[in-house]
Parts: sequence; structure tokens; C-alpha cells
Amino acid sequence: MSDFHALLSPRSTVTMVYVSFGVAIGSLAGSMPSLMRNAGVSPEMLGFGLTLSTLLTVAAMSLGGQLARVASNRSILLTVLPIFALSLFAYLTAQSVPWFLLAILPMGACFGLTDLFMNAEAVAIEHDMRRPVFLRFHAALSAGVGVMAIAASYLATEVGTAAVGGVSAAFFGAAWLMVFRAIRPRALVRSTQAGTSSIPNKQPLILLGIAAGLIIAAETSALLWSAKLLDDLAPALAAIAGLGAAFFGLCNALVRFPGDRMRTRLGDMPLLVGSLVISILGFVALGFSSHFAVSVAAFASVGLGLALLIPCIFGISAGLAPSNRAGALSFVSMLTALPRILAPTLIGFAAAGLGMSFAFMLVAGGLAVALALILTFRHRGYGT
Repeated sequence: MSDFHALLSPRSTVTMVYVSFGVAIGSLAGSMPSLMRNAGVSPEMLGFGLTLSTLLTVAAMSLGGQLARVASNRSILLTVLPIFALSLFAYLTAQSVPWFLLAILPMGACFGLTDLFMNAEAVAIEHDMRRPVFLRFHAALSAGVGVMAIAASYLATEVGTAAVGGVSAAFFGAAWLMVFRAIRPRALVRSTQAGTSSIPNKQPLILLGIAAGLIIAAETSALLWSAKLLDDLAPALAAIAGLGAAFFGLCNALVRFPGDRMRTRLGDMPLLVGSLVISILGFVALGFSSHFAVSVAAFASVGLGLALLIPCIFGISAGLAPSNRAGALSFVSMLTALPRILAPTLIGFAAAGLGMSFAFMLVAGGLAVALALILTFRHRGYGT
């Protein structure tokens, strides 16, 4: 009985939501080549669709503050998770471009709402437990990506994309049931979030926000385009084209599990610089490699490098405005929107015109800009 109660604890329940979120990403990453063939989606159209989806994700997250005033984290998750599963299934089984575009819009909104409210509940649980566990939730997400990416590429090739959607729906169903049983409504937000007007100097936050946007764009590119690159390199190995996203996710999880201790011992700024260098080298390797195994190894190094970048940036950002942490994080998050929204279309056109290898070189260039912004931040002595 005690084991059953542990399984249905708030922490294990939210962990299951994170795993389901990771399974959804892994499903998209591993199934991408099969989906494109089934629906007749070109790289340009895929990039356009992902841009629309990202726009809906950002818009949904921006509306989350208003939703939090009228509904609890529990209520939002119970509403969104079934819609997420259905829209993901519709997307994975698309047989035409219009079907693909119609499915990707609600899916993008569900990504945004789930991301926001599962993180809100995770932060509340960490506060309840009075010890750092937040990065472990994200490690569970990365593990879900890693396992499902390779499973999805195999299922999509050997059985069909509907099987991938079915597996994903099973995870969402389990997460919904656990949320229904284990999560209790929390007090609603009664006032608006703190604004940014009280932050005296926004210049360091601008540097961090643009860097964060470029990093998130790189993460998305690595996950959603990895199977396409490997499928192009070795069409005969289509069933394991999800290995790139799998190694990315598993290496991401490997770093995130001890991530809180690493941040405490090494500090955010050294981790930022070192991690960005590793990530850039990984994307450069993807740009030059013409071998399946080398590219898989490069995706692993990218997963290692990107794992702690956003947590570190958000940690530094919050520290710059100790009296208005929410305002600082809101301002930084807002600045990530433009790179995140534009990147999919740019990558799609680059992939169609010059190939996936060139597209990943562009991502390396974006991360080089992010590194320059972080070094400028450090040179000017912000946050010290």
C-alpha cells in the first residue's frame, strides 16, 4: 500500500507529466521522416508548420498568467492533456498538407500550456519539499525524449505512425489519471504578476534573453530535424533514424540529474561558457559529417552541451532582480520568442536548398552569437 501511495505522490505524478511531454517530443522527432513522406510535406512546409506551432506555443504561454487567475494547475492539466494526446495523434497520422497544418496548431498550443502549468506545479512541489528537485523533473523529460525517439522511428517505419500516436496517448492517459488522483487544486493567483518597470537596468537581461532564444531554437532544431538528417545520410537505416534524438535526450538527462549539484559547485557562468562551446562543436561536427555513426555521436555531444544552459540563464536572470524575480524571468522569456519563432522556417528553407548539414551549421552560428552575448555579459561584470 505504501508503494502505491508513493506512485501516486504529487512528485511522481508531475514526473509522469514531464515524461509524457518528453514522449510527445520524442514521437515528433523519431517519426518526422515518415510523417513527411506520408503527408507529402516538404522541408519548407515543415519549417513553416513548426513556425506556426511555435507561435501558438508562445501565445499560449503568454496567456497562462491570465488562466492561472481563474483555474488551478490541476484543472488546466486535466483539460489540456487529452487535447494534447488527440492533436498529437492527428498530427502523426496526417495524410496531406492541410491535415498536417490543421493538427499542428492545437498541438502547439497544448505544448505551451502543458509546459507552463507542469512547471508551475513542479516549482510548487519543490517549495513544498524544501529541497532542489526541479532539474530532476526536466531530466525525466529528457529521458522520455531519448527512449521514445528511437522507439518512434522504429514503430513509424515498421508499423506506422498511428502506432506512435497510440503509445503517446497511453502515456498521456496514465499522466491524466495520476493528476486526477494525486494533484490537489492550489490557491488561484489573485493578482497580476510583477511587471518589469521596477527593474533598474534591463540591458543584462536583454543579453540573456536573446541568448536564451538562440539556445532554445538550437534545442528544437536538434530534436525535430535530427531524424531527417540521419534518414538522408542512411535511408536504409530509417528504422533507427531516431537515434540522434535518442542520444540527445539521454545525454541531456545524464547531465540534468546531477545538474543542481553541478550548478552549486561550478557556478552558472562557467557552466554556460563551457556548455556553449561543447554545443557549438557538436553542431559543427553535424555540419561536416557525412557518416551516420559520427552524426549520432555529435547529437549526443549537443545533448550534453545544451542540458543546463536554460536553467543557468534563468538562475542568473532571477538573481539580477531579487526583489522582482518573476518580472525578470518574464522579460527574458519574452525576448526568446523571436528566435524561437523564426528558426523553424529558416532551418526548413536551408535544409531544402542546401541540405540538413548546412542547416545545422547555421544553428552552430546562432549558438556562437549566444556565446558572444554571454561573454559580453561576463565582461561587463553583470551579476557579479
